[in-house]
Formats: sequence, C-alpha cells, structure tokens
Amino acid sequence: MRRIDRDAFASWPAYYRHYQAELARRFLIPFLEQHGVRVAGSRVLDAGCGIGGVTAALAERGAACLGIDIGVFEWSSGPNLEFRRADVLDAGVAASLRGRYDLVVLRDVVEHIEDKARLLAHARDALAQGGAILVTFPPYWSPFGAHQQTELRGSALRLVPYMHAHPRLAHIARTRTTVSGFERLLPRAGLVARARRLYVSRPSFELRYGVPSVVFPLPWLRGVREIVCTGATYLLRRSGELPETP
Repeated sequence: MRRIDRDAFASWPAYYRHYQAELARRFLIPFLEQHGVRVAGSRVLDAGCGIGGVTAALAERGAACLGIDIGVFEWSSGPNLEFRRADVLDAGVAASLRGRYDLVVLRDVVEHIEDKARLLAHARDALAQGGAILVTFPPYWSPFGAHQQTELRGSALRLVPYMHAHPRLAHIARTRTTVSGFERLLPRAGLVARARRLYVSRPSFELRYGVPSVVFPLPWLRGVREIVCTGATYLLRRSGELPETP
C-alpha cells in the first residue's frame, strides 16, 4: 500500500494526473489483463478522460490511445497518445468513432451523465469486433457516492460520509448511478457484464488516503451493496459476442 503524497507535486493538476496514471497502472490495467483484455497493441478510446492520466498510462503500456473530454485541459500528446476536446454524447462525434476501438474506457463518467443509455450505446458502437468497455463509478448511496471528496475539496466536509443533501452536490443527485440501476441498463444497451468487482474501499482511497482497497465479497447482495460499496468496476462486451482470443 503506497499513498501518493499530494505535497510532492507543485500543483493540483500535476498531482491528479499522476494519481490517475497510478490508478491505471496498479488497478485498472491488471483488472483488464486478468479478464483477457490485452492492452498492448490495442486501440483505446478514453471517453471523459479528464486530465488524461489514465489515458497516458494505457499508452505507456503500448496501446494507441485517444482521450476525449468536454473540459478544457492542458494535455500532452505523444506518438501513440492523442487528446481532443469532444462530447461522446454528440451524434456526429459518436459516428466518427464507430467501430474503431478494441477498448472503450468510461472511468468515473457514467455517474455524471443523465442520458446513460445514450452514453452506453455510443460506447458500444465505438467498439471493433470483440472489443470491451471498462466502466467504473462510485455507487450513489455509498458513503462518498455524492462526490464530496472532489466537489467539496478544501472543506472539512469532504471527509464527512453521506453528504448527499448538500446543495453543491445536487448535480450528482440528478444523475445518480446505483449498482442495480446500472445493471438494468445493460440489456437495453445490448451489453453484458463479463466481469464485475465491487469495493468496500475503492482503489482511489488507497492511492489518495492510504486506506487499503477491499473487495466486497457478496456482490449479489442487493441493497447492502448500494450502501457499503464505495466503488464498482465492470468489464462489458456486446451481448452474444465472445472476446477475441489473445
């Protein structure tokens, strides 16, 4: 267990990009490879890439990566790393991405989107044959599912669990994502979960606060999982489609 020291970085963006990259290196890439997704040599779309740390780590692993986000960030591109300002929900953008990617990453994106069905449909359509979608999110009713740790950054309230009624977190309440609600969306989007991992303590807590990540051992236990699980990770594929043999 190694906590990333925030004070070792000159700015919040520098720290957060490093944090995202370490999250990919230590947790996301191992999860993908454990479940048969070969990162090296793959074509990756990181939709909602934010500051781009996960995208950069995937490129470092040997993938050809495109990161897109609606925000304005200072991105650094490379030989197999490209960034664009774009909205994956836009029909024209989605059409330009259709069928091109072996892996689509939606890391902590779905909980911010009201039209989740459209998001998943566009992610599905961006897949090449045998491709996969990686989705992570904090379940809404979990202790920090209202995003207070980032939205209330600088306030002591960021450390208080179950702050869902705080007025500055109302936008997360509008777009709330629960484990059961997310799973109900999958058949309608033509997707199936090939792997799922729920966390009592999600990997980001280990990197940011030094709290060890803990997997929830009873993922089928509805109700309880919504309240105690602080993170959810899914590997999705098209319904009826088996992954390509590595």
